[in-house]
Amino acid sequence: MRTYRGYLTVAAAALLAGGFFALEAHAAANITIVGASKGAGAFRMAAGLAEAVNKTSKTVNITNRESKGFVANTRLVASGRSAIGMTNGIFVDFIQRKHKPFHKGKAMMTIRGIGPVSTSWFQVATFHKSGIKSYYDLAGKRVNMGPRGSSTLFMLKFITDNIKVTGKIRKDYMGWSQAATNMIDGKLDAFAIPNPVPAPAILRASRSGPLRILSIPDEVRDKFVAMSSGYYKANKDASAYQGMKGKKFKTVAYTIFAVANKDVSNDVIYEVTRRTYDKANRDFLINVFKGWKIGLDFASKSGEFIKQMGNFNMKLHPGAARFWKSKGYDVN
Repeated sequence: MRTYRGYLTVAAAALLAGGFFALEAHAAANITIVGASKGAGAFRMAAGLAEAVNKTSKTVNITNRESKGFVANTRLVASGRSAIGMTNGIFVDFIQRKHKPFHKGKAMMTIRGIGPVSTSWFQVATFHKSGIKSYYDLAGKRVNMGPRGSSTLFMLKFITDNIKVTGKIRKDYMGWSQAATNMIDGKLDAFAIPNPVPAPAILRASRSGPLRILSIPDEVRDKFVAMSSGYYKANKDASAYQGMKGKKFKTVAYTIFAVANKDVSNDVIYEVTRRTYDKANRDFLINVFKGWKIGLDFASKSGEFIKQMGNFNMKLHPGAARFWKSKGYDVN
């Protein structure tokens, strides 16, 4: 039977608890990854990582599991219900400090970093014909706030709370793909998603008519940055969407990281990290989802992302640290 340091004890406990990996005699380690649900870039990015590992590794097999987004992912990885996942450093910091939206649970210090994946820009999309030109115009409209447990809901509510229109919005909490379908069918006026640009769900909606991507008021962008250094202000080009050619929107953005539970075997995470960031898999990952290019370029140029993780008190998983150290990066 295959053995990894600490693997058998943790695997047995995980199996009894319905945990995050199973061990089979003479077989690969089976683990799960969570990104988001269909229609979100994180779902495709997680799928790309899983397939990049599965097609090249003989020791690890990854299943991509749909989730409600980064708030849910942070909880799933922190609790060990998923071995790895996509999230941002902001939420890792928040769950460690019991900051909203994790204020009702216990502080958890169990998440470790693997590497950078991409950048997400917060976007709210609406058709030109809706007449919505600003976040203030969402009052009285039917808006998808994002699934409960998503960074979409957390961020959109933060914006609408600050401009005092939350109570005036007719709210839905569906997934991003469903939201795009409903807006195309005229059952929804707008929907939100923090995603690389172009976001798959928004891109699909834009094929049905010219879109407008709303700009976050400057005073609210300042409040995001004040809340966490992980948010930064950006003016992002939205030319990929019909109706936004040559136009930019004011927003906030953050780095997406792949993370792991601290109790996953060092050998497993080393294998995941080296297969994901292997140059041989670069083109494959970018073909699965173009947003991967941002993270792969970030990782290949320097170890700056490791310092960025440190800003959130996010330590590298020892298995990932082993890989990045082999690249000459300072992992201390």
